[in-house]
Amino acid sequence: MSLTASKMEPNTGGLLALALQESSEDSRSSSPPAFEPSFRMDGPGHRKFRELEVGRLVEGILASHLADEIYDPVRCKQLSQDIAGKINQRVRELDFPRYKLVALVNIGSAREKPGTHLGSRCLWDDRTDSSTTASFTNGSLYAVAMVYGLYYA
Repeated sequence: MSLTASKMEPNTGGLLALALQESSEDSRSSSPPAFEPSFRMDGPGHRKFRELEVGRLVEGILASHLADEIYDPVRCKQLSQDIAGKINQRVRELDFPRYKLVALVNIGSAREKPGTHLGSRCLWDDRTDSSTTASFTNGSLYAVAMVYGLYYA
């Protein structure tokens, strides 16, 4: 190892900078890193977000949680948050590596026969990103769940 000194620029107060430099022999004998970076440019491969599988899962979750529910705005506010969390948890169990998941659930009253338009916008890569939508209705309420799988390299 050699020790070298160099003067800093005058506007930095004239400090003396010291740097340790390894000789070329030492740098050749150093061992490679224990792991390689896992950055991928080629996309998700065989573990791509599968819309049909996720859609069926979401339909089942909506049906199991809402089959006997009667619309109550206060209860449905909390229920939509709980169902979105459950959907997110269950979709994560399907193991889509490197995907960020977003689950949105909207619940409304079916008795007034409302006309509802739901939409969303986001930056999208058609090769890797995907989404699915599922809906449920009974005599009292309707629910729409949207799940987005966004590939995160």
